[in-house]
Amino acid sequence: MQGQGTDTAAEPGLRDRKRARTRQAIRTAGLDLFEEQGFESTTVDQICRRADVAHRTFFRYYECKEALLFGMDFGLAVLDAFAAAPPVLGIWEAFEHAGATTDGQLEESAEHTVRRRALRRRFIGIRSVHDFALIMIDTFSQRAAAIAADRLGVDVATDLRPHALAALLAGMTRRHVVDGEEGRPLADWAVAFRQLLGPLAGPESEAVSEAGSEAVSEPEAGSTAGPAAVPSGPAG
Repeated sequence: MQGQGTDTAAEPGLRDRKRARTRQAIRTAGLDLFEEQGFESTTVDQICRRADVAHRTFFRYYECKEALLFGMDFGLAVLDAFAAAPPVLGIWEAFEHAGATTDGQLEESAEHTVRRRALRRRFIGIRSVHDFALIMIDTFSQRAAAIAADRLGVDVATDLRPHALAALLAGMTRRHVVDGEEGRPLADWAVAFRQLLGPLAGPESEAVSEAGSEAVSEPEAGSTAGPAAVPSGPAG
């Protein structure tokens, strides 16, 4: 009985290793063919034959051949770290924390990553590759917006702050994915962000905003007009 339990416990690990080997075979076959004959000349059938997998197996791991040019779970590590950042941190500080804990890597660090990025730069002018890149960027930024809304405790449909962060991240990710800019740390974006917006990007902006709200809502001593006062019209 004990041996049977051990075999059962080991089975998921065996399945995971088999899946990893299959994914690697498909990815390697695809990247090899892209390098040998170009992206547009390579078909999914050719990739399957080279990897020795069934056609349906390919689509169990990748939704299309364009997906081979992007990392598995693109941006997921950064987003998970963003969601798990200490609650006391503000939104941008939490994202900086996520960048620090993951080294700001949107893609997994693996032997094939350099090849994949080089091929992506080579083929980004192809319409289907470019469009898939935009889908990846939009998915990443919208997930970030949802996490930001959850951290703020606001409705993502009505509060602009999560979408402001998403727009910033979309631009940052586009430089990485579409423009092929490598190695720009998140800290550089933080500096540029604060330089662009000045005081509005810092924590003091909240104090200014709160002070302004108090000045509007609390009338000065001796004033007869309350916050709800409405100017009267001309006498009839």
